[in-house]
Amino acid sequence: MEMIHSMWNEYPFLKQELSAIRHLMLDSVEMEDEDIHQAIVEMLQQGGKMIRPAYLTLFANWSNNGNPQQVRAVAAALELLHVATLLHDDVIDEADMRRGQETLNARYGNRVAIYAGDFVLTSCYQLLSTHLSDLEGITLPTNGMARVVEGELAQMRNRYRYDLGLQEYLKRIEGKTAQLFMVSCYMGAKLGQMDDALRAKKIGQQIGMAFQILDDILDYQVTPQEFGKPVLEDVAQGIYTAPLIYALEKESQKIIPLLEKKQEISEQEKLLLRKLVQDSGGVQKAQQLAMQYTKQALSQIERLPESDMKATLTQLTKQLLERTM
Repeated sequence: MEMIHSMWNEYPFLKQELSAIRHLMLDSVEMEDEDIHQAIVEMLQQGGKMIRPAYLTLFANWSNNGNPQQVRAVAAALELLHVATLLHDDVIDEADMRRGQETLNARYGNRVAIYAGDFVLTSCYQLLSTHLSDLEGITLPTNGMARVVEGELAQMRNRYRYDLGLQEYLKRIEGKTAQLFMVSCYMGAKLGQMDDALRAKKIGQQIGMAFQILDDILDYQVTPQEFGKPVLEDVAQGIYTAPLIYALEKESQKIIPLLEKKQEISEQEKLLLRKLVQDSGGVQKAQQLAMQYTKQALSQIERLPESDMKATLTQLTKQLLERTM
């Protein structure tokens, strides 16, 4: 089974590295419970594009000063950290599907899914402690995880708060999503002994913000089949994102009664809400916001010192953040 997403076919170096990282992740989650182990393995194999490890790898190889084994281990650890957050997210969101597959909590229940997430998180820190000797290498992901949890808690605390504006949303996604991009880029730069590690960190933050905004836009553009999970589930859960926040500025009288239905909102009402958001320009304004972060990231990349990795970093960022899907 091919475990690496087809998007990496045009990046042979990254495809090779990401394949090694994925195998290391699989080796790191060995456990006695065969059923749960198999479920975690399936999630890792079917899973994601591995974007954060790709960025870490690019920055770590900027000057050819990184230790390949160490770079792969840290990249694997940070992706395991991401996977652990997804396992816990699915429990919190009561999600049945992810990436077109049944979630662990839907198959085995919430307790098992939480313990599985905890186990994956432990595997992350075992990798870090084995391959990193400096304290910063351990504390950075720990601090990043703390910010992720803060973002999740803010999201839970503010459920169904349609009076909260764009700044609260941006603060939330900076913690929930951008943190892991920041840590990945910064750790890569540090592992590669790159002079401009702080610029790499800033680039990670901007990419993470754009990435999450684009992800939130998909809810208002694609079908559940294309998305791999039900659309507008966030709305039913009281989590309001950029397209909806912008739409509320113009169509609050029509939108608020739909939001007040909370989890009782019907599929037909979701379609109506989706149309209101599209027609009000909410999607377009959110796309413009994502493009602002994208342009900032590309501008910062341009200022980085020359490297064989620079063209790849620019191309990947454009491909990722100028996507329609």
